[in-house]
Amino acid sequence: MAVDEFSWSPQLQELKNANQVVVIPYQLELNYHYWNYHDIMTAILPDSEQADIPVGFSAVGHVAHLNLRDQYLPYKHLIASVLMDKNPTIRTVINKTDDVGEENEFRTFRYEVLAGPNDMHVEVKEQDCVFRFDYSKVYWNTRLSTEHHRLVSKFQPGEAVCDVMAGVGPFAVPAAKKGVWVWANDLNPESYSSLVENARRNK
Repeated sequence: MAVDEFSWSPQLQELKNANQVVVIPYQLELNYHYWNYHDIMTAILPDSEQADIPVGFSAVGHVAHLNLRDQYLPYKHLIASVLMDKNPTIRTVINKTDDVGEENEFRTFRYEVLAGPNDMHVEVKEQDCVFRFDYSKVYWNTRLSTEHHRLVSKFQPGEAVCDVMAGVGPFAVPAAKKGVWVWANDLNPESYSSLVENARRNK
């Protein structure tokens, strides 16, 4: 391999001429594993779609939940495949196909699987609790984790709390675990069933 001295900086030229450094050829190979998700999507998407490359997603256990804009739907399987490659904890990638609450009163949503198995039985760890539920049948918003923690941190042992829209228990379960008296329920039978199991699991 030839050494291209014309690409050297003046400082490197000076050090080389003074015999203070030795420059030797080295071949560096950068393959797919070197580049991150954004690098790869920037390289393969058309120039017209570079302005707003989809990078954000909600991780619910092993599921990555995307809300792709219409212009990226032709590339949805490619996006999902690369995203899963670059996030080792993700095994399933889905894209929401309607608005939350449009399907029914329980705030679930329709989706399509873009990569991986159609396995929506997830496990989420939050506030020293383990929550298990079928993400396709209940409401869960990962972005509310800070609010879950903020509110539960205000509860004191021995206080009484009623959670009438408890979902699978992100407020009720950690509150009960810290010694708060909790009465919790949910309109969705699937959510209530998961709530009961999560309460039992995290005693």
